[in-house]
Amino acid sequence: MFTLDDILLPLALTVIIDKKVRKPEMDEFCRQAAGLIDLFDLEPMSKSQLMAWYEKKHAELNEDLGGKRKNTIILRALTRFKDTVEMENIYDAMLAISVSDNEYVKEESELIRSAASIWGFSRPPFKVKR
Repeated sequence: MFTLDDILLPLALTVIIDKKVRKPEMDEFCRQAAGLIDLFDLEPMSKSQLMAWYEKKHAELNEDLGGKRKNTIILRALTRFKDTVEMENIYDAMLAISVSDNEYVKEESELIRSAASIWGFSRPPFKVKR
């Protein structure tokens, strides 16, 4: 059984890691989060509740990603999932958030690559429109 934090943490990391939170990313975060919450049979949340969750976690995660614990935080967030269906859905959500702002950011790409590696996926090529 997964908690809300388990499900939303990889998504939040995808938004925060590029250090530029933009409306398209937050819109996609909320869209993907709502779908995953339903998939994992958790209590549905409104967009405003999801935004409040994100705001509550943002400062702590931002600090963690800028410090020595970065890799530990990422590994903990990603290694909770063992079932292929769980991993595929979290990965798809992270990828959707990553490309939603139409901008390539090295750190964000590395996070997606790490997730693919940890979960044993071939990382699909994707292009960002400029």
